[in-house]
Amino acid sequence: MILAYTGFGSAQLSIEDPIPTLCNKSVEKTYILNYSTSCDYVNGVTISNSNTNFDFNASSLLGSGYLNPHMGILISNVSNITVYGDGRIGHFDTGVLINNSKNVNVSNMNFTGNKVSIKVINSSDVYITNNYLSTNTAGIKFYNVNNSIISANSFDSNDISGISLFGSYDDKITNNFISSSLNGVFVDTNSNNITIDSNKFKRNFGVEINLGDGKETIEPLNLVSNNTCTISIPESIC
Repeated sequence: MILAYTGFGSAQLSIEDPIPTLCNKSVEKTYILNYSTSCDYVNGVTISNSNTNFDFNASSLLGSGYLNPHMGILISNVSNITVYGDGRIGHFDTGVLINNSKNVNVSNMNFTGNKVSIKVINSSDVYITNNYLSTNTAGIKFYNVNNSIISANSFDSNDISGISLFGSYDDKITNNFISSSLNGVFVDTNSNNITIDSNKFKRNFGVEINLGDGKETIEPLNLVSNNTCTISIPESIC
């Protein structure tokens, strides 16, 4: 197996066997993952430099189970980050944690068996698109996140929720497919100006769109339209 690392220039580093580990390591610039790796009882990768592209190249990054307090990828205090490449992130407490960052793209990835697949905190301009999230406790959680988009993702059998927003604003949730969750989309009463448009819900065993758990409604502060759903709070949404 060969690990290829390519910067913005033409320099390239290849490392032959034994396969190096990514666990508890930082990556930067353009990083191509040419092998699958397991991080047992430790954290995975940290992206601590701006302008970094992480290409999974159809490989996997796996943890030791979501009951252990570890994360697959930490993106913190940076901007202009892309994580992509038909890869898999699974069996972590948090698959990807984005904290205090801007212009972060996560696309074309598979998230399975995590407690929370993607958690975003105090960030803006985050784009989560074309991912498959299944058999997690929760799919995507936003905490104080603005000007961001969750679009064209497929959620299946995420126990508690597919998408949850807390204290967030000016975000869009569009064209997602969500099935088999207690809450398909949950938006708390501290969030506002949230667009929930053209999402399709199927076989959910709870509430498909939940605005505030029945507390004082924030429906007038949100644009909710064109969704295929049957059960909502308030009932007027579906």
